[in-house]
Amino acid sequence: MAIPVKKNNLFERQLFSMTTIIEGTIIKDGNVHKWQASGFYYNEVSPSDPSKTGGQWVQVDKTWLVTNRHVVLPTINNEECVPDTFSFNIRETNNGQICWRAINIDRTQLLAALRLHKDKEVDVAIIDATLFIREFVQNMIATGNNNLHLPAWLSNTNLPENQPLNIEVTSDIIVASYPKGFYDRVNKFPIVKSGIKASAWGLPFNGKALFEIDAQLFPGSSGGLVISKPTNIALIDGHIKFNESKQFVFLGVYSGEYKWEESRDIGGNKVKTLNSYGLGNVWYSYLIPQIIESGEGYTSSRT
Repeated sequence: MAIPVKKNNLFERQLFSMTTIIEGTIIKDGNVHKWQASGFYYNEVSPSDPSKTGGQWVQVDKTWLVTNRHVVLPTINNEECVPDTFSFNIRETNNGQICWRAINIDRTQLLAALRLHKDKEVDVAIIDATLFIREFVQNMIATGNNNLHLPAWLSNTNLPENQPLNIEVTSDIIVASYPKGFYDRVNKFPIVKSGIKASAWGLPFNGKALFEIDAQLFPGSSGGLVISKPTNIALIDGHIKFNESKQFVFLGVYSGEYKWEESRDIGGNKVKTLNSYGLGNVWYSYLIPQIIESGEGYTSSRT
């Protein structure tokens, strides 16, 4: 039996509603290719109106599903392919059980909602999930289902420029994802791994808009959410400050291990091998608003 996240554990509730499993299928040359990866929801919100009373309500303008480009457009036989089916999930409590409720979108819908960075090397993809979620929720409510756990919490207010928390090399980070074959399938809760920031904060690593983390993860973690370690005590402007709820900074999108290629001579043949330092690539969170503002759809002669 699933035990819902305790109401007084705000951070666990945040992770619970922010993260999701992604699944896709491609039929190519008579073969069916299926895969699973991770993703999370990012909300564009309007600033709260300080003149309004009755609590600080904010307006959610759009909800984006964030993951990697290679998750949405996997490469098969050296060709970037568009999925025939693609799904992401929200959660539902049903008779004490936590269940995935899949939102399935077809190839045409995916291409219409997909936004990518103009630089094709940026391994980040966002999908405008606003209408899909809205229609899904409206249909569920129409049938009397009010037990959905809606995407919430993570928004542009969590971006580094909107947070007073300091980030630097060696800062503690966490990655929330759904490693293939291993996560809490009963409670539908992600696996959280800790690590540290392993390269300079704010600087492009080897000329790319990413940074390195010392936190070796597993297949299926691609598209995982990377944030600073939550805290309710921080040194801000030379003063120790306390917050009733744990705060964090949205750092970026996990994209797999950093690997380097080495050529070896084996039996007179040159063989290329991939080697790992045990580090992970994380694309900076500032890419999300960049893609929202000036990103482009997927264009290919083979769509």
